[in-house]
Amino acid sequence: MNALKPRFQSILKELSPKLTTTDVEQIDELANVGELAVAFENFCTQLYERDAVCSVVQVQEIGLIGTALGIKEKYWTILATE
Repeated sequence: MNALKPRFQSILKELSPKLTTTDVEQIDELANVGELAVAFENFCTQLYERDAVCSVVQVQEIGLIGTALGIKEKYWTILATE
């Protein structure tokens, strides 16, 4: 799971302009205290709730991370793409 943290933080940074500062800080804090799965779920939920539009490549990366974490795909299949 530690190998996934840098990938997750990279996509979080890439998509952070589509979230609030508070969202990003809370998600990052969860990841930093070892709650990567919870951080991932919150990340996807906030992207969805904010109607963030992601590229297909971004959603594919999110899906790869989610699959590796054992997260249900419902978290990223609902995300809007360009």
